[in-house]
Amino acid sequence: MIRFSKVSRQFEVGEERVLALREIDMEIHDGEYAAIMGPSGSGKSTMLNILGLLDRADSGQYHLDDQDTTTLSETKRAALRRRQFGFVFQSFHLVPRMTAAQNVELPLNLDGVSPRERRDRVGAALDSMGLADRANHKPSQLSGGQRQRVAIARATIMKPSVLLADEPTGNLDSKSSKEVIQALETLNLAGITLVVITHDPSIGDRANRKIVMQDGKIDQDITLN
Repeated sequence: MIRFSKVSRQFEVGEERVLALREIDMEIHDGEYAAIMGPSGSGKSTMLNILGLLDRADSGQYHLDDQDTTTLSETKRAALRRRQFGFVFQSFHLVPRMTAAQNVELPLNLDGVSPRERRDRVGAALDSMGLADRANHKPSQLSGGQRQRVAIARATIMKPSVLLADEPTGNLDSKSSKEVIQALETLNLAGITLVVITHDPSIGDRANRKIVMQDGKIDQDITLN
């Protein structure tokens, strides 16, 4: 379970102090499907970065599965992040010179997984995304939707418990957006906790819970179904 207690974060922009998050109290339970929404500057991306241990709060506490992450060293935070989280971004962040299979395999390489296990896990991950026949294609040879599904396969290859998706359909047409959201939702149905940052109300309405941000605070927290 994810739990924020009075989490705040501020930034210095020139001579101005920007309060990106203001004493946020929030819990996200294992297996939930939550959409975080709100206008630009509302604090959505800051919240996601703190959720994924990419950034630290200035004050307050963040507990992940009853572990207080607030005082962890950067080395321990990195290890926890690698084990617990998968990330999907709007711009895919695939390595252009690598094939789809090599991109998905990359986290396994970095973790020292054996070649045979890497091959089996990459094949299964691409097959689950409907991309078995695109394994040897480079990103430039794939559609936007296919590239995002490769990115999802890579994000989940280490079997994280939480998947954080930041505007995952922002660069996609409506057909590809539907395919990507359905792929994410299938992972949620399999038990992964899914948190999606989105501006798109139609995507936000698909989640089980909608958290609406405004001026660094939670303005609405709605359970949809």
